[in-house]
Amino acid sequence: MGNLEIYNKLKSVPQDCLKTIQAGRLKGMSDIKPQWRVLKMTEQFGPCGFGWKYKVTNRLFTDKDSFGQVAVFIDIDLFIKIGDTWSDAIPGCGGSTFIANEKNGLYMSDEAVKMATTDALSVAMKMLGVGADVYMGHGGKYDSGTSEQKAEPQEKKTYPEDNRPWLTEKLLRVVLDRIASGDDEVAKKTFETYKMKKEYKEQINSQIEKYK
Repeated sequence: MGNLEIYNKLKSVPQDCLKTIQAGRLKGMSDIKPQWRVLKMTEQFGPCGFGWKYKVTNRLFTDKDSFGQVAVFIDIDLFIKIGDTWSDAIPGCGGSTFIANEKNGLYMSDEAVKMATTDALSVAMKMLGVGADVYMGHGGKYDSGTSEQKAEPQEKKTYPEDNRPWLTEKLLRVVLDRIASGDDEVAKKTFETYKMKKEYKEQINSQIEKYK
């Protein structure tokens, strides 16, 4: 089996398995429907639990920030089976907002853990090439502006009087760990969402350079 055999089988995403993000900072960009990833993994390796599987290795709820908001982060290990041999762990990390400060007050999401787990699985599966064309920005069938990298630029979100919460040391450690695990979006999201000390920003940028 060639090094790129599995990667090439998993990289292309059909147009009908992409969905456009309708709101928030990523409005207008495309996201891959999670069930498509399950379909491709099952086609390639067999049913979940027999040809591929995962286990949750860590779950972290952050402390409330100054606005009462809480995030949840999930770490998973993904395993695939080729022949009679199970792979080493393929790590993935994901996050989601558990308690958000919305215009009508605090909102607790009962989907947060599931969404963080789905996010972690997508990060791990990306290492195998699942949906790689979207992440590479040359998606073939959807290269006309629907891929994540081809989305029209959005007006940058501004924060009146910069009322963003401060990045805590505990959350900084989570962000640095996620960068080290291959999450190439967490730094951007963190810079947009939080105010932070100069040394925290320097640590994040240093971590990005280290794990390019």
